[in-house]
This record gives sequence, C-alpha cells and structure tokens, in this order.
Amino acid sequence: MQQDSRERLYGVGATEAAEEALRRFASLVEEAEKPIQVLEAVDYLAASVAARPFSAPLANTAREILSRIAEGGYSSLEELKDVIRGIVGEVLRRVIEETEEAAEIAARRLEDGDVVVTQSYSRSVVRALEKAAAMGKKVEVIVAETRPLLDGLETAKTLAQVGIPVTLIVDSAARFVMKDATRVVLGADAVMADGSVVARTGAGLVALAANEARVRVIVVAGTYKLYPETVYGATIETPALGDEIVPEELREKGVRGYAPLFEHIPPHLIDALATERGVIAPEAVPLLIKEKYGEWPPRLKPLDQLLAEAREALKKLAAEA
Repeated sequence: MQQDSRERLYGVGATEAAEEALRRFASLVEEAEKPIQVLEAVDYLAASVAARPFSAPLANTAREILSRIAEGGYSSLEELKDVIRGIVGEVLRRVIEETEEAAEIAARRLEDGDVVVTQSYSRSVVRALEKAAAMGKKVEVIVAETRPLLDGLETAKTLAQVGIPVTLIVDSAARFVMKDATRVVLGADAVMADGSVVARTGAGLVALAANEARVRVIVVAGTYKLYPETVYGATIETPALGDEIVPEELREKGVRGYAPLFEHIPPHLIDALATERGVIAPEAVPLLIKEKYGEWPPRLKPLDQLLAEAREALKKLAAEA
C-alpha cells in the first residue's frame, strides 16, 4: 500500500478507515476479469489491515472474507464475486446500524448541561453528541486537537457546523480542563477481550485525567469493534510516525522523532461501554465475545493462515478457469 494511502487510513476514524478500505477492495473485485486479479484485491485488503492493525471492523471483515474464499464452494469468478459482494454489503450495513444504535444509547446517558471532553475523531462519538443535541440537551464539548494528525480538528469542525458549542484545546491541557468537565466520551478502534480499548494516542491521558477528577468515561463502540484474537493475548505493534514530526533543523542535528498513533486504555479507566446491545461494564466484554462467536474462548485461525489458504483457493480457481 502506498504511503499516502496509509496516511489516509491513519487520519480517519476506525469506522471510516474500514469502510474506505472495504469499498476499495470491493471495487477491485468488481473490476477483476480473472481470478488472479481477485488475488491482487486480497493482497490490498491484507495491506490495509497491516496499515491499521487495530481497526477491529477491518480485521474482522477480512477474516470473514478470507475464510469464505478459503472454503471454496464457488465454481466461477462470477460466483466468487457474488459471495464477496454479499459479505461486504452486509458488513457495511451492519456497521452503520450498530454505530447509530450505540450513539443513540450514549446520547441518552448524557444530560442537559454536560461539558464533554473528547479527542481525535470518532463517528460514533460525533453521532452521540449530535443525537444528544437533537434530543434538546444543551451540551458543550471540549476537543483535544490530537497531534500529530490533528484529527480532533475534524471533530471540532463537524460539531460546530451543527451548532454545538466547541472549545479546541492543545493535548497537554486535558488535565487542566478536566475540572470543568462532567463527562468524557471517547471512541475506539478496537475493544479487546479484557475490556480494554485501543484508541488514538492521547486518549489514555484523557482517561487518566478523568479518573483523577472522578469524571465518568464512556467509550462508544458497536460490537463490530470487538477484537476476539486478543483472547489469546495477541499483541500488535502500533503504527507510528517518525522523523517527519521533527523540524528539519533539529533532524540535521540528529534529533529523532517518534509518534505512536494508537494506545491501550485499561478497563479500570473506563466506566462504561456504550454498544448497540446497551451500556455494559468492560468486565462484561467476554460475555459479548462468547455470544457473538458461540464459545469461549472462540476458536479462530490466525489471519496470516487464512490469507495463505485464500491465496491457494484463488490460484486453484485460476488454474481451473
């Protein structure tokens, strides 16, 4: 995947990143005239997951697609396209529905007069705040700019456009402003098996400041953001920016740069998860995973193995064509 594509995936919310990658993947499949070209589309999907490994909706959909390709049962390229078309369409529909339902539930937890602190950009959080405003609740929002990608600016812009009062702050002011806050509302790229969440770096500092100030932290995340692989203790290295964040005159002096883009927020810093299934405690996440996958712990093949099996199935289809 090219550098600009990776940066685009980094700079949007988890839901947007997944939707963008899936639509591009579906487009590549539709354009395929030979099975080998579907293989190229699969490689694009794998590269998208590698670029944003904490995007649970993207990883979960890739698992579903690769599993179905690996299973076979289709005798032509057109049949395979129908299979993929159905999976992607269903996932995109489900993501929209779950996001809206989770946002609705989060909005109902907010009260008239709340001062909400958030950071980065999350469609789930934005929709929750928009829905609270539509319910007639007067809510003020404090948004951390969220360096280095400054995705908090998009949140501030979106909320201001619908008339919600917004104050933009530098990331380092999160603790300072927490004395004025009544709620913290955060988004997530993934919800891990232990109830922790992965979010844009800086969310952890916001959650720590909220814990100190005894301000409740709500994470808005549909269950499509559950990351079942973490049941087995899977760890993923966060993507990061490097020397590009350092001014040129300092780079010339040997100063290096490091800006990790995602971090874990432990469950003890989270008061509640707002999902389409209702508001739950982080400790209840294993129950959701068991319900979703039918057993605990869920038996899942590694994505690398599924990718290899899908490639073999596509090569077999190409040879038979």
